[in-house]
Amino acid sequence: MPEYLLDWNEYTKTAITIAEEGAVLLKNDREALPINGGAKVAVFGRMQNNYYKSGTGSGGMVNVKHVVSILEGLSEDKDISLDEELIRTYKEWEEKNPVDPGMGWGKENWSQPEMPLSDDLVKAAAARNDAAILVIARTAGEDRDNTAEKGSFFLSDGEEEMLQKVCAAFPKTIVLLNVGNIIDMSFVEKYDPAAVLYVWQAGMIGGTAVANVVTGKAVPSGSLTDTIAKALSDYPSSANFGQDEFKDFYAEDIFVGYRFFSTFAPEKVLYPFGFGLSYTEFDVKILGFEADGTEVTVKASVTNTGKLPGKKTVMLFAGAPGDRFAMPGRVLVDFKKTSELAPGEAQELVLSAGANRYCGFDDDGRLLGKTGWVLPKGSSRNWSLHLSRYRLLTD
Repeated sequence: MPEYLLDWNEYTKTAITIAEEGAVLLKNDREALPINGGAKVAVFGRMQNNYYKSGTGSGGMVNVKHVVSILEGLSEDKDISLDEELIRTYKEWEEKNPVDPGMGWGKENWSQPEMPLSDDLVKAAAARNDAAILVIARTAGEDRDNTAEKGSFFLSDGEEEMLQKVCAAFPKTIVLLNVGNIIDMSFVEKYDPAAVLYVWQAGMIGGTAVANVVTGKAVPSGSLTDTIAKALSDYPSSANFGQDEFKDFYAEDIFVGYRFFSTFAPEKVLYPFGFGLSYTEFDVKILGFEADGTEVTVKASVTNTGKLPGKKTVMLFAGAPGDRFAMPGRVLVDFKKTSELAPGEAQELVLSAGANRYCGFDDDGRLLGKTGWVLPKGSSRNWSLHLSRYRLLTD
């Protein structure tokens, strides 16, 4: 029997790297991130020490020896100084108000009540610190979908109070979202935090990855895999979700996710599919386009024009004629991420797609007289290819 050597150090390194690269930076004003070495930081949010490593269901029931929380990850970083007085305050409150895990499978709590914050506590913390980190956390998953409730898709009253008070007192506020899916993001405009970062649920060592990203030891390069709309009602599936205990109503046809918004409602998009900032800047240029039958190839050059190293994902979208046949305004056909580029460094990427990526399906026989795959007829005037940049879908 062959013998296999399990290198747990290598697994740990890989898990941390994946979590770092998956973090999605939505906002970064006032030079909030990365936090500079020597900075004094106040950490708010009772889930700072109760990290959700995963969602509910089979994956969530996996037992592990230890979960690295966001607070633990930050505490292990010797380049920043955490507000120990505030940490003690949260610890003392939590001893009297422990986390309530709920009633088990399918009955977990989506979130936990926040510690009430007095004005004096927040003002005192602002006087002795350079920045504030606010941790907002959610669980959901198998047998426990998010709902349109406070503390689930929407912020709880306690989270609203925390954001309002901390953002008013601190010039640099960094919101970390330890969640498994997107939540209502109207709070960004309402409270104007300096930075917002989706750090997701990144497993038992996720807190270490979060600390690395926050302190600049790693640079976020994740892109949204969903569209964040301005309101929950803007999603076409919202009206039918959970309307019947025994049936699902699927009324969106092919227009799911970004396909709906790019086709019918770009004005309702807050953060588009594929959006994701970095600590550095990139310039993306098209170097060439080739078509070999139905296979299209685009060559692009990506240059790091900023001051820090980083990676960039480039996405190729196709737009097909939809006058005789229902087609999305844009459909993702290929994407690639660069290697880590130093400031001034460039890399060429080749993106390609065959007809199977951008054709449509005639499901009622209106064009063929029978069902089947259809490649809409057209020319360069009514076909289009787009390389994604930061806000391509709303351009």
